[in-house]
Amino acid sequence: MRCLLPSAPLLVALSALAMACGAHAQSFKLQLPLESDPDVVLQDIVLDARQTRVTLLVKNTTDEAFEACAQPTGSADAFTLKDLGSGAVLQQQAISGLTFCNVKMDVVKPGRTKILKITFPPLPAGASRLQLGEASCQPRPDSDMDYWCFKNIVLPAR
Repeated sequence: MRCLLPSAPLLVALSALAMACGAHAQSFKLQLPLESDPDVVLQDIVLDARQTRVTLLVKNTTDEAFEACAQPTGSADAFTLKDLGSGAVLQQQAISGLTFCNVKMDVVKPGRTKILKITFPPLPAGASRLQLGEASCQPRPDSDMDYWCFKNIVLPAR
């Protein structure tokens, strides 16, 4: 039996391609509770060349059910991710895990959790201090909704 080995330039090209295709995404496990509601936790932020993914855990540690929903992409109240260093503001590109607010509210029963996944464009290089929030962390005073805002997220050195 005979094995053909690829040439050295081909091996180098395949290695470079593997690295460029996501082998170097960075994941930051933060476990950061929301200041105004410790049942909402920023679990992690994953950065890669194509996008930034944020995971929020919405848990109910009370004895009563509550309602929660997600603002649809394109809505003025949708999530934004702001690089506090450069001032760049990234708009929500996709969201999943909760029903859209313009459709209905999800009920989170006692002892249950929901996982909310939000996708943004890639962060600017070197971004380390962030703000994540609905309605650009500027809720409308005439709204009865509680808007979530993580005001000062610090990513470890990368």
